[in-house]
Amino acid sequence: MPKHTFLFLLSLLLSFHHCIGQTESKLSFFETPETLHKKRLLAIGITGATTYTASMIALNQFWYKDFEKEPFHTFNDWGEWENMDKYGHAYSAYMQSKLFYHSLRWTGMNSKNAALSAFAFSTLAQTSIEFFDSRSANWGWSWYDVAYNTGGSLLFCVQEFLWQDQILRMKLSYTPVSYSTEPMVNNGQTTTVKDRAEESFGKGAAERIVKDYNAQTIWLSANLKSIVAPKSTKFPTWLNLAVGYGAQGMLGAYGNGWTRGGATFSTGNDKRHKQLYLSLDIDLEKLPIKNKALRGVCKFLNIIKIPSPTMEFNTLGEKQFHLLYF
Repeated sequence: MPKHTFLFLLSLLLSFHHCIGQTESKLSFFETPETLHKKRLLAIGITGATTYTASMIALNQFWYKDFEKEPFHTFNDWGEWENMDKYGHAYSAYMQSKLFYHSLRWTGMNSKNAALSAFAFSTLAQTSIEFFDSRSANWGWSWYDVAYNTGGSLLFCVQEFLWQDQILRMKLSYTPVSYSTEPMVNNGQTTTVKDRAEESFGKGAAERIVKDYNAQTIWLSANLKSIVAPKSTKFPTWLNLAVGYGAQGMLGAYGNGWTRGGATFSTGNDKRHKQLYLSLDIDLEKLPIKNKALRGVCKFLNIIKIPSPTMEFNTLGEKQFHLLYF
């Protein structure tokens, strides 16, 4: 599911970038009008509706079309991939809400209305994909997915509605995993862990970033000044403390066994484990940068966790300090 939501997010981002490049030049590219700018609002509305429709058609044609259809049904997928996919849902919904919100603020819409509209648009996009799942024999409507989708959207939109600020931010980090190429032989069949990983997570870098849960960490990054010293003029406004969640040792949704040519292979489930991280982070949007273009770049890059000293705790009972963890 994170693959679908990220593809939708990427397509909307590209469309929005094209859209804002076509609007009138009297207003600076990075400038937010003080009142509602009707031409910008119309452009965003048309772009959003077109992209939503095109994305849903594309998803149905290229992903769901070849799978057997069933009437609406639910599906309990709690525990799959050590629940990394659930945090991926929350992160995707958070990022989608952020994109919708700033697109609407760019039109001059006030922050409260933009936050409410962003929540509605994000919920529509996420729920539409869940509806496709609900009618597919391979999946179903997952209330857990819906809950994490809603939680991610609410995390962004409630903060903007109340404070016009993100005291808590969701971020992502990714470190590629090197899978074993040592041959495994059973009943005349040969395979490797790398072969299984490519079946589950894909081969290309772009696909791996989205699908390889072993390589992802989802972070909740809290701005320290806003929490512990909101009135201080000396406390750095950009310093954050981040808590991350990850999991490793996974080759399947629930277990590490697979079949090939009638033969069964497994690496054992004892290697699957969850990870909790505690780390420092930087809120790039709170750096004292005056250049509007550079501030825009920082706003975009702020979806990524900055590599920092990190303490790891995992369900194998291990504790490990990373001088720089990403």
